Amino acid sequence: MQCVTSASASVLVNGCPTDEFHFERGLRQGDPLSPFLFLLATEGLHVLMEAMVSNSVFTPYGIGLQNSVYISHLRFADDTLLIGEKSWANVRALKAVLLLFENISGLRVNFHKSILYGININKSWLLEAASVMCCKYGQLPFLYLGLPIGGDPRKLNFWYPLVDRIRNRLSGWKCKNLSIGGRLILLKSVLSSIPVYYLSFFSAPSGIISSLDSIFCHFFGGGCEDNRKIAWINWDTVCLRKEVGGLGVRRLKEFNYSLLGKWVWPLLVEHDRLWSMVLKAKYGEEGGRVRFEEGVGSVWWRSLNRVRSGAGLLDSRWLKDNLIRKIGNGREALFWKDPWLDDCSLAQSFRRLFDLAENKLITVHDMYEAGWGVGGEAWKWRRRLYAWEEDLVLECTVHLSNVVLDLFLMTQNVTYNADYDRFLWLKSVPLKVNIFVWHLFLNMLRTKLNLHRRGVLDEQQLSCATSCGKLEDLDHLFFQCDVYGRLWSMISNWLGVTTAFPGSANLHSTHFCGLGGFSRGTNAMLIIIWVLALPAPMDMDGQDSIGWGGTSTKAFTIQSAYVYQSARGQTFEGDWKALWNWKGPHRIQTFMWMAAHERLLTNYRRSKWGVGISPMCSGCDRENETTLHGLDLQEYQQPTSRNSK
Repeated sequence: MQCVTSASASVLVNGCPTDEFHFERGLRQGDPLSPFLFLLATEGLHVLMEAMVSNSVFTPYGIGLQNSVYISHLRFADDTLLIGEKSWANVRALKAVLLLFENISGLRVNFHKSILYGININKSWLLEAASVMCCKYGQLPFLYLGLPIGGDPRKLNFWYPLVDRIRNRLSGWKCKNLSIGGRLILLKSVLSSIPVYYLSFFSAPSGIISSLDSIFCHFFGGGCEDNRKIAWINWDTVCLRKEVGGLGVRRLKEFNYSLLGKWVWPLLVEHDRLWSMVLKAKYGEEGGRVRFEEGVGSVWWRSLNRVRSGAGLLDSRWLKDNLIRKIGNGREALFWKDPWLDDCSLAQSFRRLFDLAENKLITVHDMYEAGWGVGGEAWKWRRRLYAWEEDLVLECTVHLSNVVLDLFLMTQNVTYNADYDRFLWLKSVPLKVNIFVWHLFLNMLRTKLNLHRRGVLDEQQLSCATSCGKLEDLDHLFFQCDVYGRLWSMISNWLGVTTAFPGSANLHSTHFCGLGGFSRGTNAMLIIIWVLALPAPMDMDGQDSIGWGGTSTKAFTIQSAYVYQSARGQTFEGDWKALWNWKGPHRIQTFMWMAAHERLLTNYRRSKWGVGISPMCSGCDRENETTLHGLDLQEYQQPTSRNSK
């Protein structure tokens, strides 16, 4: 009680703390002792239920015909299930034990929130029993700990609440305001985590998996189900690991099977847990473990059997075939059925001997103690063996003579070839740049040739955007074009190296990144490719014009950045702290950084690259449009009112 009554607190009133005062009505909300005291209080209910069962006042529900397991109650935090047989004696006992618990603990049971459920019980009897208990009557399925209990996960309407929840979450996000890097982060950290709780217990139908994959794919592409956009990258490629050319997004089908596999594994190693004993009582026991038998039991149990056998997942027995028993004393490993010797069990390797074996559940320890050598007493058969069957025994003993005790658990690992993975996913460049270059290596950028393959452009519209007259594919646009290709020679001169670059993305990246060292070259390549890919704004007549983004919002952003960084001379002198310490949008900081390095696409710079025609300023038409001139131009310095757009 000293811990409970000695706590004190202070309240902020208009920013000023008051004097401390002591609590008089229990612990404060969020106190770590609160859940501990709650468990102590509900422990009294557990003791009362155990006493009711031991004195035969309450009849619990029994599972299994032989070695039955009886369950009277289940507790998790403040959610409690009281389970028993159908009888009026049980109804009166439950009512009495709850009232007794109230009187002893001082807590109150909210009967109006309590619900009475029945399985294979007449509805009229349940209604009458609910009136006696002063509680509500409910029907299956019902929610317990956030999961629908009693429903059929094979039906699509079982999963509709989950799908609606994901769609409702997307309705609050505006894809057009998110960069591709932001969408990827939200997809991996938020959207992919929403269905985990359902998928960890139920096997999702293929239709639901396809629906969720479709929602995720459209969101990643910047569209939605009503406004779809072209999917430039195959979703299977997006779901690959980063090491092999993907983005590491979870593939829901395999992830669902992996989550269900976490239920199979404890059944193999945890034999004394309550839920393991319940399953043993219901489905039988084999070698101290639950008997797995396909096509038998509830929908959930059949799902676990499919996971164990690997049915439906790439036609691979991914779990069963990759379980190898690590032998210690051999008292738990089954000699015939466990894959303790090779990748498969002896029952599979020597099927004939397994069928003739007298004891199919004998352990490795018992076989070894009895003697598994040639003529050993461990070999006991249902009949006398033929000569060719004795040859099988001899072959089996040869395998046993090469036993290795330190076997390990193997996992399935599918590898892919991707020779460009070392150029991607650099922490020193923005995520959207990494994703853009990932698109480039997979040849999934919006070039005219790719748009033609998607049925967007005709064959007459495939010439390069620089009017060079050649086909605009990825390699030509970035590495072979007379306009953009000149930039790579300029960069190589800046690095102090004279060389000829290949015309393909993979060879070019390997060659270029080896010029000035891996780290420097790779970072420079990623940033330059990204800048080159930014489309220039187009006027209505189709002529190129240099602007600040083309929208009033972007103009306001530039004005705000320019006002804050009015002492632009300090930026060029190397004082970067004023820029990066500014508590503003990162995109404005990036823009000013590019302006400080003279990397904005002004008319003057475009003319030097051979892209534009005239270097003159489009605003005053008197001087060359350099970065400094554009920022000094009075037309762009007019203050923008906060109340006007």
